Amino acid sequence: MTSPTRRKLAVTAAFLGASALLISGCSSNAGGGADGPITQFYHQYGEEGVQEAVNRWADDYEDAEIDLQWVEGDYAQRVNALLASGKGIDLFEYNAINVEAARQGQYADLTDLVEPIKDQILPIALKPVTIDGKYYGIPMITDAQLFIYRPSMFEEAGVEVPETWDELVEAAKKLTNADHKGLFLGNDGGAGILAANLPPAAPGGIIDDGNTTVSLESPELAEALTSAHELYDSGSLLMGAPTDWWDPTSFIAGDVAMSWQGLWAIPAIKEALGDDVAAFPVPALEGGQPIVGVSQWNEVVAGKSGKIEKAKEIAKQQWIDDTDWQIEFSTTYGFHIPPLKDARDQAETLGDGVAKQIVDLTTEYGWTGGPYYTPAMSTALTDAVTRIVVDGADAKSELSAAQSTMQGMLDTLQ
Repeated sequence: MTSPTRRKLAVTAAFLGASALLISGCSSNAGGGADGPITQFYHQYGEEGVQEAVNRWADDYEDAEIDLQWVEGDYAQRVNALLASGKGIDLFEYNAINVEAARQGQYADLTDLVEPIKDQILPIALKPVTIDGKYYGIPMITDAQLFIYRPSMFEEAGVEVPETWDELVEAAKKLTNADHKGLFLGNDGGAGILAANLPPAAPGGIIDDGNTTVSLESPELAEALTSAHELYDSGSLLMGAPTDWWDPTSFIAGDVAMSWQGLWAIPAIKEALGDDVAAFPVPALEGGQPIVGVSQWNEVVAGKSGKIEKAKEIAKQQWIDDTDWQIEFSTTYGFHIPPLKDARDQAETLGDGVAKQIVDLTTEYGWTGGPYYTPAMSTALTDAVTRIVVDGADAKSELSAAQSTMQGMLDTLQ
């Protein structure tokens, strides 16, 4: 454990089990009470330099002492245990804000911080932190997922960028030859990716804007998933690759002409392929809309902290006021979209080429299920789509059953 500084105590905390979480090392009394430092939690990032950067920001902050906890292991379980106990946590990042936890007071209401700058935030970035009309987090980083492709391979095959799902399926077939496959949707054949990203492109999406109704029974979605099963059997998909879709190795190696991918992989792809990469969103199904899948981390204040106002001041300084920090955090270690407009506009590495294209597509077509689309609902839909895509089950009956199950889950949140 590192020695305390004037403003920060860095702790690398492995998962210790639920009972031990409340007596974590030398910080057992940190957070929650009216005295002592502000305890701020981060999960373990894979990118080199992140831990040093967040430690430095905490050291440089002059208006409060920050006890920074860098958590290895099961971050969500540790944070949830501390939130439920009301001890040991003041400020934390989170990617899965929960409706019931918000209603139980486990998160502080940050509407007064977010409301004045909401028009400056990437439009889709507010959805994950909005519950019952209140904002329970400040968006930190946004990650986009969409289709990328090799323009040189498209030109060689005489293929245009797909604008419909049927065109995407046909493009995958035409782009498949002895040297490479047409499309990479993951080593499982893409059922998980399609479950998360094809229903939102259909009429009605998954859940309506009022978060009251699940809508999966459109004929367009059933037809698209039926054709996805045909694509699965067509030999046009790359499967069994050495690494899965989130790693760009197969795309860089030329094993595939199109791939599902995240913004985080763009620096490595650009370094290897130069300008021979471009992007497009999930095509709209008839009556629907194109979408770019979005995930996100948010800064949240513990609702049972005894130092809520001080924690809010730190959150505001770090994720609203400090534009230079937001740019550094998003683009120096990993590669993400800063949710605030000033940071996006000033981030040079996001300002041209395919990176700018992805930022623009995310701004226009970004989609996420939000907190009302729970993990259990996602699992029910993924299971149904897997049976359709992989096993050839009847799409209409599977979607109808999934809709009924998911509606029951959603009803419990009303």
